[in-house]
Amino acid sequence: MDEEFQQQFAKMEMDGSVHDRSVNDLRKALEVQRANLDMISQTNPGVVEQYERRKNEIEALTKILEDREKDTRRVEREIKNARDRWQPALEQLVASIGKKFSAAFDRIGCAGEIRISPHDDYDKWAIDILVKFRDNEKLQLLTGQRQSGGERSLTTILYLMSLTEEARTPFSLVDEINQGMDQRAERAVHNSLVEVTCKPDSAQYFLITPKLLPDLDYHERMKVLCVNNGEWLPETPGLGHMNRMIENFVQLNRDRVSRDRSFRAG
Repeated sequence: MDEEFQQQFAKMEMDGSVHDRSVNDLRKALEVQRANLDMISQTNPGVVEQYERRKNEIEALTKILEDREKDTRRVEREIKNARDRWQPALEQLVASIGKKFSAAFDRIGCAGEIRISPHDDYDKWAIDILVKFRDNEKLQLLTGQRQSGGERSLTTILYLMSLTEEARTPFSLVDEINQGMDQRAERAVHNSLVEVTCKPDSAQYFLITPKLLPDLDYHERMKVLCVNNGEWLPETPGLGHMNRMIENFVQLNRDRVSRDRSFRAG
């Protein structure tokens, strides 16, 4: 008899329960257990081997799972430490840009705001630009469908201007950004652009446009370049010289003003 059977039999002797069953009853119970054991062995002789194999597999997989959970916790700590270093600086930078962006919109009687749009996937982090162009509206996300082309152009140039003081690029270039704007917005944007980009510490800023409104603000640090293009260009030397044409135009205006004053004086 194995040790477990001996312990059970000793217990039955001590509590007297062994005397409650006859020898025949015990033999019948023994035969039943033997029959059950034989049936299990005949059904699947390798059940113990299979059990041991599965047990080893479970232990191995449990070890792998524990190691991976440990690695996951380590990586999560590293991510959190890295995020704690760069996120405050990012938030401070966006807040500084957003302050200038909102102030630029206030100057033209509209409202604008920029926000960080976080995501569990760091590749999907974004900057949300929210704008409002009418008093009866709420701030709405800038999209390619919700706002008009002029409103998108206006938002783009004001956002670029807000970036100018924070950027470290040698120059910026925008092409026909004033197209589609109404005259009030175009004038406000141009004058703000002059104010921001003509500071001594500002980088170069190129604005390419086929037209400009009259009586805009200009600065001595600005340079206007007019490009003539077409099927015909003058062959006579000096003809079509833009600076000379401007000088002649200015001189003609001065002469006209002088004649008008002389006429009124006479």
